[in-house]
Amino acid sequence: MRAKEKQVIAILSAAIVVVAAALIFCLATENRSSSAEKSAASEEQETSDTESAAAQTEDSDKTEASSSEATTEEDSNSKSASEIMNADDGYVFPDSNTSYLTKEEIEKLSTEEIQYAINEVYARHGLKFTKKSNQEKFEKKKWYTGTVDDQDDITLNRYEKKNVNLMADILEERGAR
Repeated sequence: MRAKEKQVIAILSAAIVVVAAALIFCLATENRSSSAEKSAASEEQETSDTESAAAQTEDSDKTEASSSEATTEEDSNSKSASEIMNADDGYVFPDSNTSYLTKEEIEKLSTEEIQYAINEVYARHGLKFTKKSNQEKFEKKKWYTGTVDDQDDITLNRYEKKNVNLMADILEERGAR
């Protein structure tokens, strides 16, 4: 009986060691993939920030040029927003990811332009649009690359959240939401 007991104990010990090794392997693999995903997301954000900064500089140069030609600031903002919506480059609010917009800035835009500006915030993060009209508008932008299927997978920074909420509130006031 003692020999059989020793044999059972040895088999159970071996099984415990195998299970422990498998658990350690699974945890190590999960941590590596998690770290890799975080690293990839971080690199993507840095690339996006760099591209946004470059586009913002370019846009501010264009905005300065167009505003000097316009008779009033209001006409310039409305015109440039419409032009930007139909152009292959630029942003309606180039700094909406790095500074807070004012209600006055937003209210100068048409309802369509405000909705576009909201979509633009998500487009910067690579949202793939389901509405054909939005797909067409953003796919012609040089800076746009649709990579994210679900809007819930996008994390907006504090400026973007506040700006999107303010734009949505204005649309609601206008009865467009």
